[in-house]
Amino acid sequence: CVPQIGHYNNGQDYKLARVLSAVRFNREPHEKIPPEGFDLIMRRDGVMDVEVVLALYDMQDLRDWLYKKQLPYSVNLLFHPWLFDQLPYRKEAEADVEVAIFGSSGVFPLAEEEGGLIKGFRKFRQSVWVKDKVYMCMGPDAVRCRIDRHRLVCSFWSLCVPAGQERAIATKHVLLNENETHMCREVAAACAVLSDASISNILHHLQKLLQSVQNATHRLSRLMGRCEGAFDGICLDARGDGTNWNAAPYKGATEPMEVWEEQLSLLDRTVEKGHSPETRPAPLLSEMLRRRVYEDLGRRRRKGKFPPDDEETINVGQRTFLAGCSDAERAQAVHRVLIECIQDLERLSESNAELLSVEGVTV
Repeated sequence: CVPQIGHYNNGQDYKLARVLSAVRFNREPHEKIPPEGFDLIMRRDGVMDVEVVLALYDMQDLRDWLYKKQLPYSVNLLFHPWLFDQLPYRKEAEADVEVAIFGSSGVFPLAEEEGGLIKGFRKFRQSVWVKDKVYMCMGPDAVRCRIDRHRLVCSFWSLCVPAGQERAIATKHVLLNENETHMCREVAAACAVLSDASISNILHHLQKLLQSVQNATHRLSRLMGRCEGAFDGICLDARGDGTNWNAAPYKGATEPMEVWEEQLSLLDRTVEKGHSPETRPAPLLSEMLRRRVYEDLGRRRRKGKFPPDDEETINVGQRTFLAGCSDAERAQAVHRVLIECIQDLERLSESNAELLSVEGVTV
């Protein structure tokens, strides 16, 4: 009974992200909560029991659906499975809750929207009703946040406190936004291993996750090295990074922009042959990285305040990257974006290893 992530879809048919795995911490769970969240709990004197959960989600299908519908990447948090875990079939219920998010990376509050989450507590209604005497529906369209469209790994903590109850739930949500590229599939597969939180499965999960993250960071480091080297005018060798002077000359593209496009296309080669942009329109990792580079340059060209993952910023950055900056600036932008992606993956592995101490863990 862990919180779900999905889209309200006008109350017709809730579209949910796939939960790869979820773990509840039994022994001294409050120690897992970051100080920011613990401070929020301390402001609610009535809370006596806090459940702490780690939940990992595969966002690929939900992203594809949102892109098909041309909707923004804003999602709902659903606490219904936890709030109404004993609700019988075809029965209705509702509850008032206070919800906050904190400790986010690539996830943004929607403070100015009705029904949007903020970093402090905000009151919401959660309800379940029956449609056509058969279908149990969840709503309303509330408890929303926005997710960065072009970050591979996003994460945040949520805290839900039901009104008039002594319990609360704190959840660390880890979102994997792409699983079509091979190295992303490996990371998602490592997360799914945690379906049964036995000691052996935890150790197996951490081992697989570490290996998949190492493979992914190695691949991204090579991409970064080749592209940076091309833009900086470094002579490429057979390895493509200019570090082996005894190797045969590099035979691939050498013009900087051609190297950039070639390296991105090589990422797409690991996508399964059955992939179709018509059925899966959400951007692949290659396009996500491309647009992150554009955004990085756009942020440095624009003045004033503007939100993250802003389309105008990306358009400014695209024009800059293609015709308005030096190769050295392009190299720096590629470096910053790839380092950020690598750090996101490494943080996923390290934080899971830190949270999943073998003692006191159950599903």
